[in-house]
Parts: sequence; structure tokens; C-alpha cells
Amino acid sequence: MEEPVVTLSLSDGHGLQWAVYPLNEDGAVTNWSHELPLNTWWHAAVVNDGRHTTMYVNGCPVARNPSTPANGLTTLGLPWLLGGYEYGGKIDQIMYGWIGDVRVVDRALPVGDFMSS
Repeated sequence: MEEPVVTLSLSDGHGLQWAVYPLNEDGAVTNWSHELPLNTWWHAAVVNDGRHTTMYVNGCPVARNPSTPANGLTTLGLPWLLGGYEYGGKIDQIMYGWIGDVRVVDRALPVGDFMSS
């Protein structure tokens, strides 16, 4: 496997794509948002409740694939890639814009904890 173990990137259809290798699966599990307007600020959050992963955009659940179990994250000593995707050793689907206030925590946060701080 050459790709990063976790990516958050834009898909060809201008939606967010979260791809991760969870501890309980042999391959990647993905979540996709709907098409998002360009030149617009979005708040994106990816939450795993210990069983499933759900993606939120501007506080609303938007994942197309919320029923796939995903427990924990594999690291394998490989990187995470935020704002782009790698396939076959090449960076692809690069997001052109600003990324800020990135947080990784070990538990699901109440909405008030990540929307206000």
C-alpha cells in the first residue's frame, strides 16, 4: 500500500471524500459528501462513534456511506493527507484554498465543543 492511511480531499464531483483504513477492515472505507459550492467556506467534521463514521458539512450529516463499520484508525507508519489524495505514488485531487483549525481528538465531541472553540 503506497497511499496515505487517512485522506480528506475533494472528489471529481466537488464533494469531500474521507478515506481511511480502519483497524477492523482489510481495505479503505470511504465517506462522501454531496457536491459542494465552489468559492465557499465550509465547516467539515468527520466523527467516528466507535462503530461508524459520519461526515458533517456545516453541522449537517452528509455521508453517503454511513453504514460501513469503521473501528479505530490504522497508522502503519504512513502519513495522513489533508486537502489532496494520493494514488499510485502521485498526489491528485488537490484542494485549492485555505485549511484551518484542524483538530484530531480521541473521542466524539459534542457539537458545542467543536463549533464554538
